Amino acid sequence: MTQIIQSNIIRDMEKRSEIEKKNKIKKIVIIALSCFVFVAFTVMILVITNKGRTEERITTEATTRITTAATTEMVTEEATEAPTEEATVAELATPEAEATTEKAETTAEVPSRDYSNLFRDDAEDKEKPIFLIKPGTITVNKGTPFNINDYIGYGDDVDREPELTLDGSVDTSTTGTTALQVSLKDDAGNVTTEKISVNVVEAAEPGPAGTPELTPFSDFETTYRKDGVSLGIDVSRWQKEIDFNKVKAAGCDFVIMRLGGYDDGETYTDRCYLQNLKNAKAAGLKIGIYWHAEESTKDEVIASVKYLLNVLNGEKLDFPIAYDWEDFEHFQNYKMSIQDLNDCYDVFSGELEAAGYDTCIYGSKNFMYNAWKLEEGESVWLAHYTSNTDYTGKYFMWQQTSKGKIDGISTSCDFNVLYNVDDQE
Repeated sequence: MTQIIQSNIIRDMEKRSEIEKKNKIKKIVIIALSCFVFVAFTVMILVITNKGRTEERITTEATTRITTAATTEMVTEEATEAPTEEATVAELATPEAEATTEKAETTAEVPSRDYSNLFRDDAEDKEKPIFLIKPGTITVNKGTPFNINDYIGYGDDVDREPELTLDGSVDTSTTGTTALQVSLKDDAGNVTTEKISVNVVEAAEPGPAGTPELTPFSDFETTYRKDGVSLGIDVSRWQKEIDFNKVKAAGCDFVIMRLGGYDDGETYTDRCYLQNLKNAKAAGLKIGIYWHAEESTKDEVIASVKYLLNVLNGEKLDFPIAYDWEDFEHFQNYKMSIQDLNDCYDVFSGELEAAGYDTCIYGSKNFMYNAWKLEEGESVWLAHYTSNTDYTGKYFMWQQTSKGKIDGISTSCDFNVLYNVDDQE
């Protein structure tokens, strides 16, 4: 009997031990599952939080970049682009604009070419320095300090700092006229001399600004529309907000818009570029862009092209990208030669060609003759404000006036005549 009782006790103990083992296993499984669920939930919360922070950071950065671009443009942009009346800032930072800018700034790499043959210091200097800007008469208010460099622009084909000398001086403490002889001398000894008259006058009270006489697009079209010719405009932020549907309905075929530029060591995006691009395309106009250039070195140009391509973001264009270097009134301040200027365009053209874009030079008749060394077949956008230009070089487009008026734009704008090659006059 005792043996039976002992046997039952042993079996009971074994059962309890087995039950305890199973309970321990269940507890371990439950704890493990609880830990897994907790870890997964924590990870999910962290991912969602981080995603929100990332999206917030991206949005903030995009908005900051657009704001900075507009601010930089407003601070650095020279008056060479400005009409007589300051323009009101048009709104840029739309959601579409921010998305485009964000994408643009993370794309477009430009392969740099070999430019070792450019910006050379060993070229032979055979030409005289030239005055790029030189008025025959300068008018100065009595008591105003006089500095000849404020009124003239000059350069040399090779020498980056030709010497300027004045024969005579101007006393602005009294009214009268002074004749000055102004001379330029380069390192090779070549000399150019010109005469300038300086009139010192009593300061007059500023009168009311006159309203310039503008040419209606309908009159422009009557004069210049013919077979093989297209008529268009070029614009920037100075034209404020534009209704391109009205522009199109007025008879305009195309628009060249400023994408941005390089000014006072800063690249900037024209604050109206993105909305102009979007709205001009929606209106069915052909589009092109120009770059407001003030580079003086290879590295500056390469940096500008990379910036331009990032903003352009692969956009298809109907015209060559125009290089608009026009601060010739202060050319000597850049400490560059005229050959350097042409080398800058060669780099600009070469980098953009590598990215799949054609280019052209924009400039006035004077600078086409005196500043640009045009190669055979070079694309030229000529600016010459006259009824019939007498420029003898080749050009594919002519900027005929800066005083145009077209429906859809509240300010004046430039009118352009685009020729087919065989129809160019």
